[in-house]
Amino acid sequence: MDDVNERPIAERVRTVLARGAAGTVEAGLLRRPLRSARVRDDGVVVLVVDVGGMSRDAGDADRIAAAGATATVEIVDAVCTGRCRESAPRPSFALDGRPASCGAGRGGGRGAGGDDDECTVARGVVIISGIVTASSAARRRRLVTADGGGTGPNSEGGSLRLSDLQPLEITYLAADGVHVVPRAALAAASVDPIGVDEQVWLRRLAADTGLASRLALRAGHQIAGTAPRLVAIDRYGVDLSLRSTGGGFGDVVRLPFPQVCDDSEQVLGALAALSG
Repeated sequence: MDDVNERPIAERVRTVLARGAAGTVEAGLLRRPLRSARVRDDGVVVLVVDVGGMSRDAGDADRIAAAGATATVEIVDAVCTGRCRESAPRPSFALDGRPASCGAGRGGGRGAGGDDDECTVARGVVIISGIVTASSAARRRRLVTADGGGTGPNSEGGSLRLSDLQPLEITYLAADGVHVVPRAALAAASVDPIGVDEQVWLRRLAADTGLASRLALRAGHQIAGTAPRLVAIDRYGVDLSLRSTGGGFGDVVRLPFPQVCDDSEQVLGALAALSG
């Protein structure tokens, strides 16, 4: 098993794609926002590319997603832990694929629209390079979208294009190096039922303000002078941040579950066993 913190890489990549996290698509010198990506059972990656709102040149829009073009997809594996959210949950990514502002400064504390440095936790970057084998016609998207982005810089409504990407190289760049994922392994990998809803889980668990401290103490870690918090969860376990309250360096420790969890009941039982 190739892994990052004891998690299968192919499964991690497929789960990141299944979450719908956005990113970017590059073809030559052109770069466009990626709205979503998913993996078919044959290993082909289906892309929803934003071909409007960036340029009025229709030729550019055609080249970025035309069949036969080479393209590279980049998606950051990151979630917002909810630490800086003071309103209802919103998407983690803006239309251009960058992490969206969490608005930590709303109501004070930081400048308007400012982000808490600890709100978004990034664990790696998924990079997929390949050849576009099919592409649909551009479809107009609604002026007001669910994530509030809607229009481009010139007030265009924008349009989306569905494209099939035949992967030639799939990599996951993490702190411990670059992991190569074979296309067959990605196609065969399952989606982590817990990891796909990781952001929801982190916000839910954050409601129990003492959970992170209990987990740390039960695992034998000293928490004096630290602010323990959960920064990742999947069906294999949780990641716990033990960062100094003074803003200094800290550790992220992995706490594996007693067993692999496939549903909410099993996760809650595993957390109770680790913290009780």
